[in-house]
Amino acid sequence: MCSLKYNSMEMVSKGKVIFIVMREFTAGKQKISLGSIGFFLDTKQRKARIVDLKSRLDVPVKRPNIKPISRREAGFLYGISSLQRRYEVVAREKLFASICGLEVHDVIRLKCNRMIAVGIVTSIGELFGTSGHHEFTKLFIEVELLEGEAGALNSQNRNVKIDAGDILTVSSCVRTYPHYQHLKLENKADGKEFNAVLEDMTEAVPPVQECETSQKMIGLMKGIQGHENSCYLDSTLFSLFCFSSVLDRILHSSEVYDEKVQQILRRDIVNPLRKHGFVRAENVMKLRKLLRCDTFITEEKDPEEFLSALLQEILSVEPLLKIRSNNKTQGCNGYQIILEKDEAVNVPTTQYLLEKSFLACDLKFHEIPSCLILQMPRFGKKFKMFPVILPSTELDITDLLYKVPRDCFICSSPAEYECSQCIKDPSLAPGPSKWFCRLCERQVHSHKERQEHKAQRIESTKGLHCNSTSRQKLQLFAVLCIKTSHYVSFVKYGPSKHSWVFFDSMAGRLGDEKGSNVPAIQPCPQLGHYLAMSEEQFAAMDFTRMDALSKRFFSDAYMCMYQDPNHGM
Repeated sequence: MCSLKYNSMEMVSKGKVIFIVMREFTAGKQKISLGSIGFFLDTKQRKARIVDLKSRLDVPVKRPNIKPISRREAGFLYGISSLQRRYEVVAREKLFASICGLEVHDVIRLKCNRMIAVGIVTSIGELFGTSGHHEFTKLFIEVELLEGEAGALNSQNRNVKIDAGDILTVSSCVRTYPHYQHLKLENKADGKEFNAVLEDMTEAVPPVQECETSQKMIGLMKGIQGHENSCYLDSTLFSLFCFSSVLDRILHSSEVYDEKVQQILRRDIVNPLRKHGFVRAENVMKLRKLLRCDTFITEEKDPEEFLSALLQEILSVEPLLKIRSNNKTQGCNGYQIILEKDEAVNVPTTQYLLEKSFLACDLKFHEIPSCLILQMPRFGKKFKMFPVILPSTELDITDLLYKVPRDCFICSSPAEYECSQCIKDPSLAPGPSKWFCRLCERQVHSHKERQEHKAQRIESTKGLHCNSTSRQKLQLFAVLCIKTSHYVSFVKYGPSKHSWVFFDSMAGRLGDEKGSNVPAIQPCPQLGHYLAMSEEQFAAMDFTRMDALSKRFFSDAYMCMYQDPNHGM
């Protein structure tokens, strides 16, 4: 195999001009089809030989029916066996010019096994043949598919040989935004992953483990490829499924309403993401087209709109949350934090925000949620109630649970009453709830300033297998952020406090062609340092000295995701 260089302006070979037929015509009894390649036999360019005809008859040719091409152009076109495809390639002048200027290391989008893939040109080869009395060269292109592409195409080999008709776009480089330029576009074969027999992608693939994250997930063309305003969906799916199994039950449940959507979610998105570290935009588009509303295909949406459509309207699975209000239990898939702003609080934690919101709305969790998705107190894409929010790495929901054993906050005896009005009393010890035994309730409410309080009796907790000293805590595993209408996510990939990555489904582009976004994942270990700070230490920080990604994490938080450690990683 060799890389060839031709003068693209060279119009003759052995003194004869080469051409491609652009308008079908008849020569005698012979029909000359579109896309046929030929060459003139005389200097006056009246007689020609069509190399695609089995006969070697000389045929008269008129200039309006043909287009002269260079030897290199003829090589790329003659390598395409279909005459119609040749014509279509030439008709797309800009693309054809890019193909003829193709060089080793160029990045291309191509058709492979009836799918679309991305790869890097490794060589341009030639295959000699004879036709009539003229020697022609067929050119073909060897491409190495980017890591993840081969597995997604169910191919065991990342090296493929194609002709010019398989090329969709050409780019001499991958353009990325400044803060991604240190990442590498990996194009070296792994050996083990792609030479082994691929597993059936319909089977269960476990989440990516911490030990394999660096090699499998970090770099350009990693994660889920964005396309047509899909960032809301890309960041949500990546956060929920790449490193966590908290929602795997919906991937395998036999009780979903739409099995086709479930299959696409599992087979075409989650499994390739976990197995190969990359999901093509075409796979995500399959899901978008089945979300009951055409606006999900091209328009900007919010993550909660997507989750509502997917989980509630289409799959019809059990809601992620059960929240009790006014003695009734309601199901939902996320909770929007609603509260009045306390001007004394500059940097709230999610623990503070959730407690204050539940208190203000008189809510309780009916049961411990396996996955809790919290929407921060911001509205639209511009208004933020707080300029900075500190996500709590652990969310203690013990005091927010309905019908669990309580201790009297004064004497620690079993509690029988709860008073929401006492919570706001500054003379009592601060806390999200106030529970009392019978004796302490009488004493506290005998005070003249509390005689109007209306304590509520706590329902019996007999038979519950938990005690009042155990704390129920959820763990933070992802944060979705938004800035200028673009969603990205920060996701925890292991137990270490430094095990954080940043994902952007549209970190760069392959050339200028629409639909060629480059997703990227990069490590963010510095988040562990900030998240380990106390509230006082964090609030006293000089935020101007914080790195750009950390600023984004704390300033642009839109949605925080928590999981029960017994159901998550």
